[in-house]
Amino acid sequence: MLIKTGTDLIFIPRFKKSLQNGGETFLKRVFLSDELNNQQLEHLAGIFAAKEAVMKALDLPKDSWQDIQIAYTRNGAPKVQFLTSHILSLTSNLSISHDGDYVIAQFVALVE
Repeated sequence: MLIKTGTDLIFIPRFKKSLQNGGETFLKRVFLSDELNNQQLEHLAGIFAAKEAVMKALDLPKDSWQDIQIAYTRNGAPKVQFLTSHILSLTSNLSISHDGDYVIAQFVALVE
């Protein structure tokens, strides 16, 4: 068994520029419709960071945005759902944290 980890740190002002420059195209490329229910900047930056952390940990192609869904449990904890069958079944944990101008996400997975 392997432990795979991925971390991503987002500087919110830079992320805001990416949203402004990419507009609707950027939103549709990166986020699933359910992920856009809350369009607060910090929330979107957290989802973006989480997807980046997952792709880094699992060595997924950079165009895997639509294969990964970030959802939340009833108590507000983030979780990862994989929408394609080519991603292995695994045990994982995701954490997202916001502070000031920064958002960080850490993904840890146990892979056989």
